[in-house]
Order: sequence, then C-alpha cells, then structure tokens
Amino acid sequence: MSTPVAATQPSLASRVAPAPAAATAKVVKKGRKGVKKGKATKKVAEKRQEKSAADLDAEMEDYTASNAPAVVV
Repeated sequence: MSTPVAATQPSLASRVAPAPAAATAKVVKKGRKGVKKGKATKKVAEKRQEKSAADLDAEMEDYTASNAPAVVV
C-alpha cells in the first residue's frame, strides 16, 4: 500500500535532483594566483638541519621525565 503524496509537497525527484544550471551561482575564488601549496614549507624544511640520534634520545628522556606519573607510596 502506498500513501498519497500531499499536494503541497513537491515530488521526491524534484527534491533530490541537482539544481538547474541557471539557478546555481558561480563561485568566485579569491586568493593569490600562481602560488603553489607547499612552496613556503619546502624552504623552511631545507633550512632545518637533521637531528642526530643523540639529540632525539635526549629530547625523549626530557619528555618522559617531565611526563612520568607520580610515585604513590
């Protein structure tokens, strides 16, 4: 059994279908043209020096020492 659609409600096809081309507004993008993403970050990455294993170990020891849980006695 199907229930009749009320006269005030548009059909399902008209509600689900994409909007007509005339009704859609053209989106204008604002921004700098010709600038590629990642260009600035690449320069920063080139300036950084790689950390040695000893530097990374020292940072990890500092991190774990400062975030160690308190000893409960």
